[in-house]
Amino acid sequence: MKGRMLSPKSVKLSLRDLAVATIASIIFGVASTEHTGENYFSTKGNCGRRHVKNTVSERIVNGTHAEQGNWPWMVGLYSENDTLYCGSVLISDQFVLTAAHCFPNENISFISVRMGSTNKSNSTDCSGETTPLHGAERINETEGNAAPNGPVLCAEVEDVCVPLQQNCSFFMEDIAIVKLKRPVNFTDYIQPICLPENCDEPSLSAATYIAGWGLDYAIEILDSYIFEDSNGDEADEEVSLISFAPSTLNQINITLIDKTACQNQLNRTVPDYILCSTGGACTGDSGGSLVYENNGTRFLLGIHSGGDEHCFNPNTPGMHIKVSYYISKLIIAFMELGNNSQVTRSDICATDEERVQCVAKLYASHNESLKYDSRNE
Repeated sequence: MKGRMLSPKSVKLSLRDLAVATIASIIFGVASTEHTGENYFSTKGNCGRRHVKNTVSERIVNGTHAEQGNWPWMVGLYSENDTLYCGSVLISDQFVLTAAHCFPNENISFISVRMGSTNKSNSTDCSGETTPLHGAERINETEGNAAPNGPVLCAEVEDVCVPLQQNCSFFMEDIAIVKLKRPVNFTDYIQPICLPENCDEPSLSAATYIAGWGLDYAIEILDSYIFEDSNGDEADEEVSLISFAPSTLNQINITLIDKTACQNQLNRTVPDYILCSTGGACTGDSGGSLVYENNGTRFLLGIHSGGDEHCFNPNTPGMHIKVSYYISKLIIAFMELGNNSQVTRSDICATDEERVQCVAKLYASHNESLKYDSRNE
């Protein structure tokens, strides 16, 4: 938001501003007493904090397993057949961000989210009272919260909002905000990530991290043999690269690359809402959080969208959706629906039919099928 500087005494909030302030204070922390013209709020809240130290490797591929509590904002999206198929990230007690392409169908009623554990889970792992629904067990709507520090919390999806699109092909605005049917209680293992203030972004040299449950790779030794060359006997091995679906969350440190380098590698003009990295993510990591740290607090820089199909040795950059681009026009706008009669869902979100068509065009532009990759199971 742009505007002139206002002193605390001169601020007069409309009903719309008050609604935005109330919601955004949940996301960003404690409300500021001054309107800076860029952001109403500071991040001096309890978001982006964890109590467990971790060490991250250079990539999710052959990366390190995340310890319980290291990524308390990570949320898994689960399909009707109880399969984790996308990552997502908790930004408040009732809202989650993920990739738009994680919703290729009009019907979202069979999708559930799970949080509080780094392990892939079954519906029977859900804490609280459960009730059968669409072939899987979910939390009863009267029991919207897990017990403190419960291992897995499962919740149903009420609504999904994907931004109105100008480009439904290669560079789709691949971000979605998800509203849960009930708020969740925060625990040591369930915490929201902070959203960036004042459109702040880290430098390209800053440490950025990503986590996901996507495919990993292992090297299998097929045969060992010795051959002789001019320098004497040499040992060698014949190896094979095997993909597998890990059962627990993996974490990495990745490197951002600048827009010019990204455009040169992709041979395309990259829009402002795209961030590029050296790769490191793989099939099944979509929707996960690209995170950076500032003074001990973690901020959500991007939502992972996609990248090279050759995850182990990518030839093209990984692509992420820049979250700061959508804070005002999508995230806060969607969260305040119902509090502001002047804005309707159609002013913010694509229709379900438009979302499905757009996701189909995105997959087609990458020469990929809409069918779920069974290797993630």
